[in-house]
Amino acid sequence: MTELDIQPLLNDALQALVGLPLSIARDVADMKVLHFGVIRPHSSGRGTVGSHAFHIQCPWRIVTEEGVLTGASDRFAPPSEGAEVNDEDKRSGNLQRVRIQSLLNGYDSSTKSYVNATDNLVVISVSSDKWGGADLLLSGGYRLQIFPDSSLDEDWRVIETGGPHIVIEAGRAATVYPE
Repeated sequence: MTELDIQPLLNDALQALVGLPLSIARDVADMKVLHFGVIRPHSSGRGTVGSHAFHIQCPWRIVTEEGVLTGASDRFAPPSEGAEVNDEDKRSGNLQRVRIQSLLNGYDSSTKSYVNATDNLVVISVSSDKWGGADLLLSGGYRLQIFPDSSLDEDWRVIETGGPHIVIEAGRAATVYPE
């Protein structure tokens, strides 16, 4: 893993998302996985992918002009008043899942993934900062913001499906090529 200048590298990787919809949202352990682009079968024959993906292990949020729609911490909030958080309930086990369901408006029970059944959430513009943060302006008045908070561990990565990964770790960026 070779350390690289973070902002130009990240800006280049994010630029490939412009014009693509946020198409899939799913959980893998404690990581939020977001896919962009046309949904297609994974090359392994198991599951689905977009042309690009984010694996997010740091704070993130989706905002509108009115405020925060959902974010990383909503994973620990009950889905409704009087309910309990239920990690086994992939559709509505916490407030984050309920809010993402209302945003994307579709669910694929075979992959346990939310899928975008709307015309919204197309990436309009992207920007990054020198610490590995990212800000994506999405159609429909939404914005996805990612803000790394670790001085030691991996925060998130941008993946071109089947291609290189740009890994943001401890305020640095590196390109990793899958084997």
